[in-house]
Amino acid sequence: MKKHTLRMAVLPVASILLALGIVGCTERRPKPPREVGGLDEKLSTFAWKEDGNLVALIVDTRAARYVGEASYMPLEIAVANRGLNELVLTRESFTLVDETGQKYPVAAPQELLQDYDFLDRDRATLAELMGIVDQKFTTFTYYPSKLSPTKTSGPFPPSPPGAAGVVRDQVTLPKFGYTVDFIYFPKPATGVKDHKFELQMSSPALPADNNPIFVKFMVI
Repeated sequence: MKKHTLRMAVLPVASILLALGIVGCTERRPKPPREVGGLDEKLSTFAWKEDGNLVALIVDTRAARYVGEASYMPLEIAVANRGLNELVLTRESFTLVDETGQKYPVAAPQELLQDYDFLDRDRATLAELMGIVDQKFTTFTYYPSKLSPTKTSGPFPPSPPGAAGVVRDQVTLPKFGYTVDFIYFPKPATGVKDHKFELQMSSPALPADNNPIFVKFMVI
């Protein structure tokens, strides 16, 4: 009889604790990360990579998150030559493909100087790849690149200092050389944030069965 009475007395206490939200709330499980299929491996929160035997291509989307109403989409890129005698890159080497299959060429420097107001901001405050890849490619040699302009004089790492608007039309990477730079594309018709893309990079130096190489990524 006493045991039965004890059980009856405990039940109301447990009910009160549940009603007050005391029981079951001491441990909060974090939300699982969002899984997105069909993308390449991530190097960091905003960077996606294709680690090929001949060439490594990395795309960083941190600056692209802040496109807003701007007409152009910035991408910070890193390219490392692992196995080719020489790799020559120009603006024409890169193509952006959106979710619908539409392709976009790299924007010309003059277009950006006239119509895009955040060239300096992107390099000065949103660039992050140099600090990531200089540890990844510790035995490689860095080669400066500036395929896109700035509106004021540098230095804006990883761009060399110089007059505003000055660009380099190409960068040459010998074997075991790497570079980091910003390139810009017309804002995709699909929008930017929370959309998937593919960045393609082609070069005559790449073998036919591996040309272009590409990275599948998402702006998050």
